[in-house]
Amino acid sequence: MTYVVTENCINCKFQDCVTVCPVDCFYEGENFLVIHPEECIDCGVCEPECPADAIRADTETGLEAWLAVNAKYAEIWPNITEIGTVPPDAEDWNGKPGKAGLLITGEAPAEPHAQKPIYDAGDTAREPVGECYEIDGAAVPFPEAEAGASTVTLEPIDSEEPAGFEVDGLRVKT
Repeated sequence: MTYVVTENCINCKFQDCVTVCPVDCFYEGENFLVIHPEECIDCGVCEPECPADAIRADTETGLEAWLAVNAKYAEIWPNITEIGTVPPDAEDWNGKPGKAGLLITGEAPAEPHAQKPIYDAGDTAREPVGECYEIDGAAVPFPEAEAGASTVTLEPIDSEEPAGFEVDGLRVKT
């Protein structure tokens, strides 16, 4: 038997479980933790410590997919042994259903894509250079205004106009 981190950890990542683990078998992704099934000694001390109720024994039914996720990413992600930065909106995500599609695996997305940066455990997010806005968690700098103009114009998408990029259905000219 081993313990498995399940869907409710996604975007919560409270990390209380990490401090009680006697064998340091937790690994950290950007928005999720996993337990290495080969390192877990089945002590169960992590399960009651999880404020998101996201840790389960693998003997429960329906956890095969989550066991596979834990096994796969424990081999890829860095080990975590103490509480790092908990997402500021963790409580807002706690208990929300259907978060599996939000799991950030750290694998490269298909291009083009605004990808969130990936940090090593314990690192803090780098501050964006200059003013920017956020798309799917990625900081995108504001485009420069045209010479003599004081603002950047957002216009409806024109398929004939290749320059720029799309933000919520509007084309930002570059």
